[in-house]
Amino acid sequence: MAIVIMSVLIGGWLRLSDLDAKSISHPEMYVPGIRLPAGVAEPAERMTLVSVVTGTFSSDTHPPGYYIAMLPWTHAFGASLRSLRLPSALLGLACIPLLYWLGVLMGNPLAGALAAALLALSGYHVFWTRVARMFALECFLGLAATVVLLLIVTRGRARGLLTAVYVALVLAGVATDVYFWSLLAAHMIWTFGNALGKRELSAVCRAQLLALVLGSPLIAFAAYQSGNTVADLSRNVPRYLAEFSAFAFAIPSDVSGFFPAAVPFTGFIAGWIVRILILAIAIVLLVSGFRQVWQPSSTVRIVEVPASGRKLWTWGWIVAGIIGTLEIGGFVYATRWLPPGQVHSTIKATEFLSVLPLALAIVSLLIDRYWAELQFSEGRRRFIADLPFAGLLAIIPFGLLAMLSQARPILNQRGLLFASPYLFFVLACGVLALRSKGWTTAIAAALVAICGLSLYSYRSMTMDPADYGHFAASITSEIQSSDLVFVRKAWYATPILYYLNADQFHIVGRNYSAASSQEPNARVWVVLLYDPAPSDEMRAGLSGYRKVRTIAAPQAEAILYQRGSETAAVQPRKRPKPSETIGN
Repeated sequence: MAIVIMSVLIGGWLRLSDLDAKSISHPEMYVPGIRLPAGVAEPAERMTLVSVVTGTFSSDTHPPGYYIAMLPWTHAFGASLRSLRLPSALLGLACIPLLYWLGVLMGNPLAGALAAALLALSGYHVFWTRVARMFALECFLGLAATVVLLLIVTRGRARGLLTAVYVALVLAGVATDVYFWSLLAAHMIWTFGNALGKRELSAVCRAQLLALVLGSPLIAFAAYQSGNTVADLSRNVPRYLAEFSAFAFAIPSDVSGFFPAAVPFTGFIAGWIVRILILAIAIVLLVSGFRQVWQPSSTVRIVEVPASGRKLWTWGWIVAGIIGTLEIGGFVYATRWLPPGQVHSTIKATEFLSVLPLALAIVSLLIDRYWAELQFSEGRRRFIADLPFAGLLAIIPFGLLAMLSQARPILNQRGLLFASPYLFFVLACGVLALRSKGWTTAIAAALVAICGLSLYSYRSMTMDPADYGHFAASITSEIQSSDLVFVRKAWYATPILYYLNADQFHIVGRNYSAASSQEPNARVWVVLLYDPAPSDEMRAGLSGYRKVRTIAAPQAEAILYQRGSETAAVQPRKRPKPSETIGN
């Protein structure tokens, strides 16, 4: 318990201190409640539930769950950087004791405590739980659903209430991120495997089928969202497997969703040697850990609970199928009111999937009806029933995502945050399985070094290469109330609008010529993010102006223009634009 308390204290300090130290990033601009000027921002301002839902489906690749949850939060506590990021930090902190609790329920509290310590000191987990994104929420919901599942099957207490809580957590998870489906698949493989040979499905198996039917509309909605412009993801399974296995991306790399120039320990041989050593240690511990969790003594013992209420479950699946079909039908109908140019061609896939909820409801009925007739040999049944839950949690989610990535690139570092606790648990089991005192001491020292290196290497990481906050501070003091501020409407320029308050500054994101004509005596600031020079539209609005001052920062520039002889064309300078991998 002392290890857990220290892990929570240190993990809390790492996640909660100086939350507003780093500039806001473009992905964080999707959080609702941020005031933005109309017609300039991408994404647009989201202040209502309707704008959150419609904006998510039209320009995002994630389900709307996280954004819906953040809407009342920002209305209540504001949209300061600390307020935006605090929920993620608190959820990330809560994952630490949850992982320990998972270890207790699996009969290995010491492994749970060590895994919690590894999670608390993971630079990867710390970084992604300090940004206003859905990944910390998904990780928390996954751990909470897994803990509740184990409480149901091992303790058998308050089964009705716990089953309802489990379904709610699963639905919240699949509404937060599409990757959560792979965790539900791991849950179902284990519970259905343990139900083989039984006369009836257990209540938890039936609850999982209900969650599957209720959540299936999100699959149809995700099919529509696949038509949105998405980040550059990957299907490089060996590379991601190696980096995930190495203590869950202990050190960032050029495929981590960051910008290569900012990633440490690259470009020289010593850095690659360190990475190889970390992977080698991880492989040794994973082999040892999987051997340990596959021991009969490590098998989670399930309490046999008589199944009941078949008619109630039958009606539940049918009603859920009807509700799901109506949800998809309503979504498709709503798109008919949009201009044709605003509707993705992937709407046809959503229309095709409108039968999915009812189809899954029918499949659930058939499985429940004919479950007892499934015939397996005793040996095969015992093998499936004895599959280690910890091992499945560490293997199945990544494995399913890896297979899906061959059809459509889907792998990315941040998306695997929800799977990292289960990897740490297997690694912790591997440490405890070492028999030699010398090896245990050496591995303990190595773990301390790896955690320290991980925290250090992620400390300077940012989601955007431009520091919008410092850049804005350098120019806002010089912008007068009568000045025009030209900003290009682009996703990579939107974060500067977080700092340029539309109530204080006259922001112009389109019709630049009209704006300068209406205010002929106004000075004009052209704010450039990643662009080498003003756009052609901006140039047209600057006709008759001369450049008088420039404020430059990394990846950013602000140019002040005043009326006078027309300035010569600004010569473009090469300036790299941010990788779109940050947009997902």
